[in-house]
Amino acid sequence: MSKRNDIARRVLSELQRQEAASDAPPRTVRPPRTFIGQVGEQMTQGFAARVEVLEKERREGGVILTLDPKRIRRGPQANRHALSLTDSDEEFAALKRSLIRDGQIMPISVRAVSDDPEHDYEVVYGHRRHEAALQLDQQSPFTIRAVLDSAAQDPVTLALHMYLENAARKDLSAYELGAMFRAWLDANIFDAQQAIAEATGLGKPTVTKYLQVASLPKAVLEAFGDPRVIAVRWAEILSAALKANEPAVLAAAKKIADRTERPAPEVVLRQLSEAGTARKPKRSGTQSETVKINGRTAFAYSLRNEKISIRFGKHVDREVARELSEEIKELLTKRLHSRLGREGGR
Repeated sequence: MSKRNDIARRVLSELQRQEAASDAPPRTVRPPRTFIGQVGEQMTQGFAARVEVLEKERREGGVILTLDPKRIRRGPQANRHALSLTDSDEEFAALKRSLIRDGQIMPISVRAVSDDPEHDYEVVYGHRRHEAALQLDQQSPFTIRAVLDSAAQDPVTLALHMYLENAARKDLSAYELGAMFRAWLDANIFDAQQAIAEATGLGKPTVTKYLQVASLPKAVLEAFGDPRVIAVRWAEILSAALKANEPAVLAAAKKIADRTERPAPEVVLRQLSEAGTARKPKRSGTQSETVKINGRTAFAYSLRNEKISIRFGKHVDREVARELSEEIKELLTKRLHSRLGREGGR
């Protein structure tokens, strides 16, 4: 027996003795790995790590998804007026032409939904791009690129993400912003105008003006035709006119809306403002008096809303009362003929 084999046998015997004397479980001796095995293990570990990185990026919105627009639904806080999503809107029509010619440059933002078998995602912002993709998809299959906004599950975060994206491009009208703020209040996302002001960075008076534009009566909005043309600075003018004389403003608005050719927005504003500041006809109060002669009633008269009534006392002879009535009629005729004649010659 060679010396090398003897040494190996003694080492093995000593190891077995030590393991038998120890309370620890026997060690598992792994066979040595081949070079190819080591490379395969490293590749597997690297692939798993890369998958985890990609999944993390997808969850955080770092991966662009290519989606079927029909599997995406509108968000509950969609803030675009219906007229902004038709070919009659020049900017929307231009957007569709750009998508066909240049492709989609800016992705929309979506969040995953699980309560709707018809849709997998919901728009956070980019409703106009989504609507354009839907309309183009009706002509031929069209996909839309989107980032997944996993943080937009909270209603406040969702509302603010939509607001900030639109504010950066400054293309929402005063009416659309006001309608959006009104929807926030109605849905209890924010409990007061001050909370909206703090969240958006706008002053409370500015938030109030946007809400005033969105809260204008339907007749006033129809007078302008397109509510998106109403400037935020007009809110105070229109609100003051309505407060001063709402019936006159609404009547003027209806006349404007019924015209075949609607005036320019500035003209509509001026006419509604003038209707509100026009003086209301004063209603005469009731005046009455009883005239007595020698302690007895000679006559009593009353004036109510331009109507005069005269009643003679029971002690006045009927013939005298008849003569006095004729004299009164002649006097009124003479005085009114003189006054109306002068006014007619002006």
